[in-house]
Amino acid sequence: MLNVMKIRHVIAVSALLALLAGCTAVQRSTETDILDAQMVYALVPDAGSAADLRQFADAGGYELTREARLRGLGLTMLDFRIPAGITAPQAIFTLEDAVPTATVGVNHVYRLQQETSGQRSLDYANDLMRWPEGGCRARAAVGIIDTGIDINAPALAEARIVTRAFFSGRAGPATHGTDVASVLSNPDRLSDVTIYGANVFGQQNALGLVAGADALVRALNWLAEEEVRFVNLALAGPYNKLLDLAVTRAVARGLILVAAVGNDGPDVAPLYPAGFDGVIAVTAVDATGRIYRNAVRGPHVDVAAPGVDVMVTSDGRTRFVTGTSIATPFVTARLAADASLAGARTVEQVRTRLAETSTELGPMGRDAIYGYGLSLAENVCPS
Repeated sequence: MLNVMKIRHVIAVSALLALLAGCTAVQRSTETDILDAQMVYALVPDAGSAADLRQFADAGGYELTREARLRGLGLTMLDFRIPAGITAPQAIFTLEDAVPTATVGVNHVYRLQQETSGQRSLDYANDLMRWPEGGCRARAAVGIIDTGIDINAPALAEARIVTRAFFSGRAGPATHGTDVASVLSNPDRLSDVTIYGANVFGQQNALGLVAGADALVRALNWLAEEEVRFVNLALAGPYNKLLDLAVTRAVARGLILVAAVGNDGPDVAPLYPAGFDGVIAVTAVDATGRIYRNAVRGPHVDVAAPGVDVMVTSDGRTRFVTGTSIATPFVTARLAADASLAGARTVEQVRTRLAETSTELGPMGRDAIYGYGLSLAENVCPS
């Protein structure tokens, strides 16, 4: 139990402590990068830390709006509304100072990384990646953290799909998640697949449909609880330390996370979750192996896959879409089909396998544009 005198003392000097918070407390963000500037979220590892944080926050005028045990990640999440007159950096510094085991942060937003193509190309993806004729059987369940998935879409008729939403209110369009699921579960690539679809896109801001970091954390927890092996994240956004902790916990439990590097251009800093060390980062190329012009670059890039003018039929009509979002499920499907990865539990094992089975597109070895090169699916499953 926290000492009451300490609580009163910290509250009294919180304004002074805030002067020290600076960039170490929270990444500087634009207004559209945060869902609600008057909310902070805390992740704590045990019941004692949760009790201490509740007591301190209550004494300081914070409103606890939700508390949930995340058993899959071994954490508890507490959502707090900040008292009037206190900024998010002040709140983060004060709460973490009071309970050092807590990780506190704001709710950064993450966006889809796909656009409709203006050009029309043939369905080249399978040939480019050298998928075996007839495809492969899935060796493990696959998670998709995305928009909703239309489970009645004809393109998904052969997949087993379980869905859950991780937000309150009305869901946005399910087009993107359905596109991703249809690429992943196309029987010419991957058959006998079970998909756990985590819908995290229930928010809108000035730039359109977005997902909060809190929803991503809850989705990762669900997939860890369900012991899903491979997780597809066709989204990107700023660094968030809550998501960082959740990714670390998920990876430690054997989840293999595969994420889009993002479409913000070649000169920006890494986007997340692809920027985390424990995540396989996927970029996009066209039918000739040229890099997608808007793909993020950097030393974190692991591998490339078809992502320019990719043909999808998830809504009953043929469309062509472009972006690192649509490249990501090709890699997730390739990993889920690989018999040699059936027992893999670390990202290092997966990276080694990708390095061995990808074809160079740039300089020899791993590079900041293509990573290990174009991911290939030949010889990943018995004929």
